[in-house]
Amino acid sequence: MRKWTFVCAVIGAMVASAAAAQAAPGYSTTDVNMRAGPDTEFPSVEIIPEGTSLEIAGCLDDESWCDVIAGGNRGWVFSEYLAFERGGSYVLLPDIGLSALRIPEVKFTAADYWQRHYVGRPWYAERTRWIAFKPHVRVGWRRPPPGPRVVGWWRHGYAAPVGMRPPPEHGWMRPHEPREHERH
Repeated sequence: MRKWTFVCAVIGAMVASAAAAQAAPGYSTTDVNMRAGPDTEFPSVEIIPEGTSLEIAGCLDDESWCDVIAGGNRGWVFSEYLAFERGGSYVLLPDIGLSALRIPEVKFTAADYWQRHYVGRPWYAERTRWIAFKPHVRVGWRRPPPGPRVVGWWRHGYAAPVGMRPPPEHGWMRPHEPREHERH
């Protein structure tokens, strides 16, 4: 009987872990680079076009970068260029946070991540360089405030990354969806 209880407990824990590890559905709000790690120095895996559906596997604890899955590729994207459908409109990830979307905090270890996702890529041969690389703290990004968030908390003093347009301030819509005035 004890054995059966133990087996059930282990299976229950595995199922709970798998459910917690599920990715959250989202969208890219601009054409954005997916990187092989959470820093602009890492190689570009692909450019994700604006409005692309993607899955968010997790984000760093400061919510600056998120591990995403899009178009069969996996990599890292700036969090402020990720949106979610909520209540009929789209909200940016930093405005509501990881816990509201049930997105886990994740750590990045280049050796493990690259072994799981990039074997066979042209730049995989350079992996020792990236295993030793320490990602930089994002310039202009700050850790989210504790507790409930005010929409736009992160915009004060915000500067878009070099070469990127700022995230939309209000009402981002997927490019293929008609605007409200076009629906009638």
